[in-house]
Amino acid sequence: MGTMSDCKKVVVPMRYALLMFICASASAAPPPPSPIDLVQAKAAFAEAEAVSNKEGGRLWGKKLYGRLFFVDPQTRAVVANEPDPDGVLHATNGVYVGTLPQEIIVSNAPIEWQGERWTMLMWPTIPADTIDRRIIFAHELFHRIQPELGLMAPDSPNLQLDTPEGRLWLQLEWRALAAALLEQGPAQTQAIRDALAFRSHRHELFAGSAQTEASLEIAEGVPEYTGSIAGEADRDSARWRAVGKLTDPDQSTTFVRSFAYTSGPPYGLLLDQRLPGWRTKLSTKSDLSVLLASTIPPHAAVSAETRASLYGAVVIRIAEAERAQKAEAAKARYRARLIEGPTLLLPGGRKFAFSFNPSTLVSLGDANTVYPTFHANAEWGTLDVTDGVLVPTDFSRATLAAPKDIQGPHLEGPGWTLELAAGWSVVPGARDGSYTVVKK
Repeated sequence: MGTMSDCKKVVVPMRYALLMFICASASAAPPPPSPIDLVQAKAAFAEAEAVSNKEGGRLWGKKLYGRLFFVDPQTRAVVANEPDPDGVLHATNGVYVGTLPQEIIVSNAPIEWQGERWTMLMWPTIPADTIDRRIIFAHELFHRIQPELGLMAPDSPNLQLDTPEGRLWLQLEWRALAAALLEQGPAQTQAIRDALAFRSHRHELFAGSAQTEASLEIAEGVPEYTGSIAGEADRDSARWRAVGKLTDPDQSTTFVRSFAYTSGPPYGLLLDQRLPGWRTKLSTKSDLSVLLASTIPPHAAVSAETRASLYGAVVIRIAEAERAQKAEAAKARYRARLIEGPTLLLPGGRKFAFSFNPSTLVSLGDANTVYPTFHANAEWGTLDVTDGVLVPTDFSRATLAAPKDIQGPHLEGPGWTLELAAGWSVVPGARDGSYTVVKK
């Protein structure tokens, strides 16, 4: 039958597909089985497509479903719904399987791969709950078309939301938004006024926060709104889901970045009701709260402090004071390790790609954020963090606790490991015991 390479060069009609498979199998061992169950993956693809078909392109004028693959984080095994342009993936039982290149960070995120934009989802971390799963499918599928819609807003942490005051006024805004979703007529209008008053008060306390919060709500809040509308059975179900999230947020998480996932759906639902066509006017500079404010008749200013007690501000203050006291111990440990003690400095740069858990971020002030878990690929190598790396909001660098040994390409420190790339080395830093990674 010839060699494997001979077989690959032969182009035959589909009726000879079985002959082609026999030819290839005779000359090469079959690939190892994928850690991703192909039957389950096919079912997940079908469900994601069904969610897209149900939505029908009504929200954004484009279908959500497109290039999608699941990846196993440990083995980097891929199962995709479409072939890739370069043929890295191979058709198997109605899907396409292969191995994700090492330079691609594994996460739930859109990626540019071989000139195409894909939705990437980690397997098997997809939720077992049907509605949660469908919402994630729609959310992540929206990210794939987000550039086409002109909605790629900057995604910056909002460190003010890791402070007691920031969290207080955010939760008051959420409670008022929940009331607005449950009311109609003048009562709804009053609840919206309250939500916007609480939001405005927060922005007065923290300069620049209005812009950064609005930007993240476009970057992640709008995708979550899309996920909720497309993934839920109907709009009433989406409304009640939003009310539950607004009134009972997960207090174990930081709101620095995750707040947008809670704020996006209620603003979108209220705008659907009060400002039809708002989505066609949306841009990266839009502010969902400003759009909602445009639906309210002129009225005397609402006092945030006066209205706060109606939404349980006293109890929230007590809870936030207790949380802040507990959180300070963790912050002190990170300050001692990543600011006051000896460190290892890694440069950022254009090729600094990373993934992290947005619900665990810790603000140390001065635009510095601790990412308790973090994975990064850069020119200098591959970094895995399990217990804290300090990164400024501009992502210009990453700071780790100093390693004990700087010899060789494999470095380790408290809560992290680093595989240095060829051509990079560790040199002494400005302080005793500190180091910097530099190109040789």
